[in-house]
Order: sequence, then C-alpha cells, then structure tokens
Amino acid sequence: MRRNSLYFAGGIGSTLAIAAVIEITGGLPSQLAHLYYIPVVISALMLPAKLRLTVALLASVAVSPLPDLLHGPLGLNTYYDDPAPWNLSSGGWIVRPVAFFAVSTVASAIIKERAAKAEAEAGAKLLGERLIQERTAKHITMATSKHRGKELNLLSRIDKMILGGATETEALREIARLTAAFTGSPVAGIVVPDEHGKLLQMFYGHSEASERLAEERLPIGEGVSGWAIMHGTVATSPNVFNDARYMKMAEFARRAGYTSAAAAPIVLDDEVLGALFVGRADEHNFTSDELATLQRIADQTAIAVASARQRHSLEELAHETAIALSDAIESRDPYTGDHCSRLAEYATLTATALGLAAKDVQSIRLGAALHDIGKITVPDHVLKKPDKLTPDEYAIIKQHCYSGGQICKRVPFLHVAYPIVYHHHERFDGRGYPDGLKGDRIPLGARIVTVVDAYDAMTSDRPYRKALPLAEAETILRDGTGTQWDPEIVDTFLSAMDTAAKREPTLSRLEHSLL
Repeated sequence: MRRNSLYFAGGIGSTLAIAAVIEITGGLPSQLAHLYYIPVVISALMLPAKLRLTVALLASVAVSPLPDLLHGPLGLNTYYDDPAPWNLSSGGWIVRPVAFFAVSTVASAIIKERAAKAEAEAGAKLLGERLIQERTAKHITMATSKHRGKELNLLSRIDKMILGGATETEALREIARLTAAFTGSPVAGIVVPDEHGKLLQMFYGHSEASERLAEERLPIGEGVSGWAIMHGTVATSPNVFNDARYMKMAEFARRAGYTSAAAAPIVLDDEVLGALFVGRADEHNFTSDELATLQRIADQTAIAVASARQRHSLEELAHETAIALSDAIESRDPYTGDHCSRLAEYATLTATALGLAAKDVQSIRLGAALHDIGKITVPDHVLKKPDKLTPDEYAIIKQHCYSGGQICKRVPFLHVAYPIVYHHHERFDGRGYPDGLKGDRIPLGARIVTVVDAYDAMTSDRPYRKALPLAEAETILRDGTGTQWDPEIVDTFLSAMDTAAKREPTLSRLEHSLL
C-alpha cells in the first residue's frame, strides 16, 4: 500500500511538473505532450486500476482545452482555438487523451495477465516442489538396498536438473541418458508423440555406444512404448521379435540392439505425455520391482516436463509483453513497423549460433525486443523527421538509451534486458554512447543487438532512403568490423543468416516469415 502511494505520488507529481514546464516555457501541449507518456506508462505498469486511470486522466486534462479556462482570465495566451472534441487536425487535442487511456489500459491488461499466469505458475511450482519432497521422502524410506540407493541418486539428479532450469528437450535427453546408465540397458529413451500425433519421436540415452543417439521417428502405437502411451499403463515384452505389437519397430530394435523391452507412461494431470522406455540385449521377464522403479522415474520425468513448460510459458509471456510495449511505441513511426520483432528473431538466431545457454538466449531476445523502448520520450517532430537531424535533435535521440534503461530498471522482470537496452549504441572501438565502452567491455547481448539493429536499419525502407540491397548491407557490416561492430558477432550473424536462407531458399530475408 505504501509503495502504491509513493508511485501514485510520483505519477501525479511528474504529470504536474511536465505541465509546469510547458506553462513556464510557453510550449504547446501538442508539441511536448509526448512527455506525459512517461508517468502514464510507468503508472500503468506499477499501479492498480483507479490510481493509474487517475494519472491518465490528469495527463489528459493537461493536454485538453481545460487549462485555457484559466488562461483567459489571467491574460495568458490560449493553447487551442477550437476545443471541439471532433477536431482531429494537427491543432486538435482529443487524440492525446485517447492514447493515454489506451496505453494505460493495454499495458495494465498485459501486466494483469502476466501476474495471473505467474501466480498460477508459482502455485504449480509449489505443487511440483511438494510432490518432489513427498516422493523423495517416500523413496528414502524405501532405500533398503544398494539398488534403491542408486535409484535415489538418479531421482536426486533429476531434481537438480529441474531446479537448474533445463528446457524440455534438454530434460528429456538427460533423463534418457541417466536411465540408460542406471539400468545398464543397451538402449533407453523417452518417447513422445510428434506435434501431429501421428509418429513417435524418441530421445535416446545409450550406455554402450554413445552418450546420445540421433532422434528418430517411429510409428505410433507400435511396441511397448506405443502401448504405454495409448493405454496409460506399464507395458513389457520379453522378446520383441515374437511380439505382435512390433512390426516396423522390429527392424529398429534390431539396429538398436535390444531383444526385450519395457515402458512406463509419463502422466501429468491425467494426460499421457509420453513413455520412458528401456531395452535389454537378451530375453528378459521384467520384475515388479524393476517396473516400479521405471514408473517412479517416469513420474519424476513428468515433473521435469511440467517445470520446463511452465518456465517456457513465463519466458514467452515476458517476450510477448515486451513486443506489445514495443509495438505501442513503433506505432508512432510507420517506417519502423515490426522492427523490434525482426530484431528479436535476428538476435535469437545469432545468440543460438554462438552456443549460448537457453537462459541467455531468452534474455537477449527480450532485450532486442525492448531495445528502443526509450524512444517513448523522443518528440514526434524529431523521431519522424525525414531530413538530417541537427546536433540538438541528435542529442535528444541519444537520450533514448538512458530512458529505456531506466524503464527496465523500474520493472523487475525487465532487469535482464537493462544491459542491452542501455548499451545497444556502443561501438566496438569505444566511440559509441552512452558510456563509450570498448570491445569486450560492452555486454555481449548489446554487441549482438548493435549488429542486427544496423543490418535491419540498412535493409529496411526509411523516410530518407530506400532499403539497401542485402549484399551491400553485408559489405558495410564487414567493413565496419573492429571499429563499429564486433568481428565475431558479424561473422556469426551473417553465417547464421546464410544457413537460414539455404534452409528456406525461397526467402530472401529471414523476416519474411514474420509477414
């Protein structure tokens, strides 16, 4: 409550201060009204409905003809000759209040949705942690043998992987590898239906030939794995070559080197996600203890998958929020439409090609989407100017890095984007802004965004020129390596773009997929 009061006081105070500056300097609301977006947006992000709408209402009053009611009696110049609300010309005023309330409503709706989902995800996480604790306690009481001790060690390693933030694919591969090592089976894996539900995709862990085999597509419904998925129960086969459930999969079993097999369903919230599968080289009748162990590992796998999906959902929500805010800003300039979306894709492509961890790739993706959020403070006559900027106008433009950084610092889930938003106009030779950082002192994410931002600017139409040919843009990037851009980032980005173009030969630019 106290924090809301402070933010509300700050929003009201900022709005009144901007109004005072306009009065003192004799400026017109139509020229300086963009400054009111600062308290309006921050209030929308930080305050409840009544308080944020109050700030938006005060900003709307400040840009309306209402102040002219005092200007007349005081002998001051009036701001508006025609206060009619339907006047939508350059001298009109109604567009600004509508924009203030729209920004306030849209931003708060996004934050409400994020908070609701975050609360739901937190509840699910607590439930998962409780399930982990319950299962761990149960397994401890059962640990009366060396085999059970090894099982507990395996489950503990899966727990650590869950808490470590593994992606769903990483979790499946690692659990498959751990299961193969634990059981000593020639092959072990996790089988999941593909996106169309027509094939089975298997992630292997192999204890003899290699750490991980290539992923293969298998007929759905075949084998013990398909049976476990379709019926939601444990399935076994002492000899797969004498089992009617093995047709096309019999050849696969022969190549993989197993004769007997068992599978346990991976179930989460009554939905069968896949099956945990093991195969042995000889004929074997699996014991009840072996099948119970396999099912416990499958249960732990379900928790790992749920955790990975929840984490991915939160990451996507943060990215969608960033894109929505960026779109609201880009709408002021039709020449930059989809610019932030393209940069997010370019930056993700480059970060992935550099081999960065999934968590770092997501942070860079978010920073790329938000890199120009500070332009909310740049006046329209400067932002949309078709001619060359004056030194004073250029100084105003340069302030957007600082303004964007401050917005990121004020919102907790945007903290990871701060180094990128604040430093994305640094140069590799140290002649950039705002801090003049040089070389590796510039955050890696900012170095990536600097390169892809320049590429997109060169290959997009702008008010003062048409888009450059791709070959010319590539030449400019290579000529600027070591001075304006990081050579490694430029090489990685262009190589990744070339690889993407070869995969989609009909596309001349990666961003065509966004259209």
